[in-house]
Amino acid sequence: SRASLPNIETVRFGVLCLLWYASSALTNNIGKQIMNAYRYPVTLTYVQFGFVAAFCAASARVLRMGRLRRPTRDVVRTTFPLAMFQIIGHVFSSVAISKVPVSVVHTIKALSPLFTVLIYRFAFQIPYPTKVYTSLIPLTLGVMLACTSSKLIFHVLGFFCALMSTLVFVVQNIAAKKIFAAGTATPRPDGLGTGRSSAGTGGPPAKLDKLNLLFYSSGLAFVLMTPLWCWSDGLSLLLYADPTRIPTARVTLLFLLNGITHFAQNVLAFWILSLVSPVTYSIASLLKRIFVIVAAMVWFGDAVSGRQAVGVGMAFLGLWLYDRAKGDVASGEARM
Repeated sequence: SRASLPNIETVRFGVLCLLWYASSALTNNIGKQIMNAYRYPVTLTYVQFGFVAAFCAASARVLRMGRLRRPTRDVVRTTFPLAMFQIIGHVFSSVAISKVPVSVVHTIKALSPLFTVLIYRFAFQIPYPTKVYTSLIPLTLGVMLACTSSKLIFHVLGFFCALMSTLVFVVQNIAAKKIFAAGTATPRPDGLGTGRSSAGTGGPPAKLDKLNLLFYSSGLAFVLMTPLWCWSDGLSLLLYADPTRIPTARVTLLFLLNGITHFAQNVLAFWILSLVSPVTYSIASLLKRIFVIVAAMVWFGDAVSGRQAVGVGMAFLGLWLYDRAKGDVASGEARM
């Protein structure tokens, strides 16, 4: 009946969120397992990009989830900066996961609101109300407490890479908003983009649907990352056949599972974003980060000190307060 429809939608949203949380947790935890057995973070990132692009193509052709556009200059010009951000951010993230626990990496990534506000405030001169800055205090202190583990003394590189990954993805989000804010053309009814092309005209970027954006940003990242992978891992693997660089059957299976869950995580994120408002998505994303951190602690049996537990709790409180002030943040960003 019509009265029961909201309940069905709520259940569907809840199921999608649980699948999103689970796929994100599995991606990170399987990635950590790969790094424990096969310490080549560049290879992990490279393979992830390849799997996502391949699964996007398979989804379009086999599952009929959409149609992929032809790789025009306009499409490449639109997705190139996103691909570069993806490469840098994911390499830093993979290195971080190889050095420190997943729970620590994602606690550090909870600092993304801090970086977002600071960049908008000092780079774009956008002021925010006091409650936005107040929310950043428990968030920052909480992350500092959560990271006061003796393990980090020997993994300064892991801490630095997690911090840099967070900063890179914040800058990517800001840049993406500016890039796609320039696209004012009317979307085509088939969802493949705009009714006109700006290739070679210096006009607005191509208007891509989510499947095309994911396919081309991941595929382009895979292509652009090939020289880095060859220099880092590929040449020694292909030329010298170092046994330590050849993944075992178990590691190969983990790579496949990681690719599947990484693709599912991206698709589910796009799907949920298309169903709900940005505020609801933001809350769901906050809960996802909490889920990933707790799941990682349980998965790997991480010992958590009282100080770290308080720190994680303060970080969650800061994220919640920041989410409450999200409307003021969004209005500030809109003034750019």
